[in-house]
Amino acid sequence: MDVNLLKIENNVTANFRGLLNPKNWFRKKYTKDSVNILFVDDSDMPVVESLRKANYKVRKVRDIKNVDDAEVKNAQIIFTDFDGVGASISPLHQGAGLVKELKTAYGTSKYLVLYTAQSTMPSDTAMHSLFNIADARMRKDSDVTDFTEQIRLALRKLK
Repeated sequence: MDVNLLKIENNVTANFRGLLNPKNWFRKKYTKDSVNILFVDDSDMPVVESLRKANYKVRKVRDIKNVDDAEVKNAQIIFTDFDGVGASISPLHQGAGLVKELKTAYGTSKYLVLYTAQSTMPSDTAMHSLFNIADARMRKDSDVTDFTEQIRLALRKLK
């Protein structure tokens, strides 16, 4: 039997099985054109403008007062700064506490990235566990290509 024909047959069978699963019937598939991205940062983020120029739908807010804010509800990917945001939700843990509350409220329907300007991730046990709640972690001064890679990963994982 032709190897290419076998590959096509396996691919069709896998896709058909996916259609049979009721969980997939109403699952939205996000793309670069349909996903809404939110940055929560109390300082300017030049990467936001770079992503807009690359035709991503990006909004930036200085802080979030409530996990039910309209900006949060509309976003599927949320990048959150570690310091200076989320104090009204988690005064002690700020951005990391905000990510925890977002994960509790929205589960896997939102992809959460926690970033920091600190040279290393916190080693404090409580903070380390809060950092691990985020779907991804990165440095604030990362290149725009690192942010776009996180967006590509999020598009594959969003449910």
